[in-house]
Amino acid sequence: MMKLAAAYLASAVAATALLAVSASAQQTDWTKRVTVSSMGGHVLGNPLAENRLVEYVSYTCNHCATFETTSKGPIKSGYIARGHVNTEVRNYVRDAVDFTAALLARCGGRTKFFSNHNLLMSSQENWLKTVQSTAPEVQKTWNEGDINARLKKIAEDVGFYDIIAKRDISKAQANICLADKDAQEKILAMTTYGAETVKITGTPSFTMNDKLLDKVHSWPVLKPVLAALPTNN
Repeated sequence: MMKLAAAYLASAVAATALLAVSASAQQTDWTKRVTVSSMGGHVLGNPLAENRLVEYVSYTCNHCATFETTSKGPIKSGYIARGHVNTEVRNYVRDAVDFTAALLARCGGRTKFFSNHNLLMSSQENWLKTVQSTAPEVQKTWNEGDINARLKKIAEDVGFYDIIAKRDISKAQANICLADKDAQEKILAMTTYGAETVKITGTPSFTMNDKLLDKVHSWPVLKPVLAALPTNN
């Protein structure tokens, strides 16, 4: 009888532990889980999700800003939160202003990235007007001097220092991010990979599980692709 009771107790303890693990997994807020991929892109969601969506983005691309503002909520609540889809943001740099913004988006580490990214995109209409209204002779200076001097000049003239300050990042901290050689190399490597290996033709462009989504460049077109994904959840 004692052996039977002991076996029952052991079984009950194991079942309780299994339920605890299951409950813990269900309670994971994947919308707050940020990791960094081997490519250097930032991944939001379950790192082991069965479906991996990658977005190639340019900060000076107005279509990218539109995608960010229209898709952020639906993708988070409908897919990332459930754990079967994660999204990765990779850079596809088009110009020096884009490169500057990309470096500042990474400022503060991985946990700050998506909020930085969203801020730069949501304010794009305003700072892009500044870029477009900047005199040609001033823009010419953005290509003079070493890379660090050029990036600082762009950040000053475009107003990026003031924008990123809203994320509690000082000018001194921003300058450290702009001078980060490792970050510079990762951003340029992602751009090269997107152009030469993935062969994207514009931004935003997307891959799903490493396959380029042909003619998908906006949320209304991407939405049915996500809706058709199989899920075990």
